[in-house]
Amino acid sequence: MSFESIGKGIVKRKKKRILGLFIDGTGLDRATRRINRKVDMPKLVRGVTSGTIPAVARYYTLIPYEDDSRQHAFLDAIRRAGIRVIVKRLPPKGITRQVTVDVEMAADIVSFAQGHSHFSDLSEYGGSTEPQAEKEHSSPTIPLGIRPRGKATSEATPKENEQKLIEQPDLIKDEDGERIVTVVCPSRELSYPLSLVGELGIDTVTADFGQFNNKDVLKSAAKWIDLSDSETIWRG
Repeated sequence: MSFESIGKGIVKRKKKRILGLFIDGTGLDRATRRINRKVDMPKLVRGVTSGTIPAVARYYTLIPYEDDSRQHAFLDAIRRAGIRVIVKRLPPKGITRQVTVDVEMAADIVSFAQGHSHFSDLSEYGGSTEPQAEKEHSSPTIPLGIRPRGKATSEATPKENEQKLIEQPDLIKDEDGERIVTVVCPSRELSYPLSLVGELGIDTVTADFGQFNNKDVLKSAAKWIDLSDSETIWRG
């Protein structure tokens, strides 16, 4: 990345960093179950982004065929943390069919690398406590400190601000920034899209737990964060 001097030994980036964060919730859950620890999602986001506010932050996961109140409560908490939740339902009991979120993640990663920062919400989890009519007419949401331009934050109540999600196209100027793709606990199937966006000149980072990391994905990304060494991403 290129830098420029602003005097007295201080340098700054010539272009801002536009970060896209993509979390494989299924892979993250499996890894943390193995080590019997629970992740604090806001702390994880801050850790893998080095404090940079993501332009896009998405959490992909599988949910049971039949609604589970505990699962909804967990997804509500992630959504309130400022992360869009993308879900895919498992098949009913007795039906054997492999289901993953790899296609959704791969499509969004490549789209982000190509300059897009706002995606379809066809599989977006809208929150278990909102009536369907409200979900259909609700405005895009924000978090992690981002607020829309040209609108005073005092117009919204604290409860409304809590529901805001990150993705806001008007906050992003592609010509002024260098895009970075960060993927947490990716599966082997994501090694190809990661290699592809790397060939397109996009900086790529994977974050995973060292002893369980997939070697194909490790080779495809330019940088790797070993979460097993972190002591700041856990609950409690």
